[in-house]
Amino acid sequence: MSIGEVEQHIVQEATWFDPQTNLEWQCESPGRMNWHAAQSYARSLSVNGKNDWRLPTARELETLLDRTILLDRSMYRPVMRAEIPFRDNLSYWSSTTFGSNKKNAWIVMFDGAYVLSYYKTNEYHVRCVRG
Repeated sequence: MSIGEVEQHIVQEATWFDPQTNLEWQCESPGRMNWHAAQSYARSLSVNGKNDWRLPTARELETLLDRTILLDRSMYRPVMRAEIPFRDNLSYWSSTTFGSNKKNAWIVMFDGAYVLSYYKTNEYHVRCVRG
């Protein structure tokens, strides 16, 4: 596997506990939706009898990156940590609103480790967290 390729994993469990952050992550994303729908989805989610799920903050999403491995040696582009069972190259909503601009929120794009803000009406993937 070359640098930058994401190894495909078969997710066996509904959740994954991250020992580095003590956060529990939803393994399967429900797909793409706007930020408001993502917030509603997280509040209504129940997995393994647990119902305190939420959208992760931008900082929490960034903890999934391995900043010791670069996707492209000429640019600083870390990839998702190898031990994470749900590795992919998709873009995910965070719960973090973009400062005083309440119409935007931060996303993390795992295809290049970009952290950018976009309109909350745009659709991106969702992965909930608890802890």
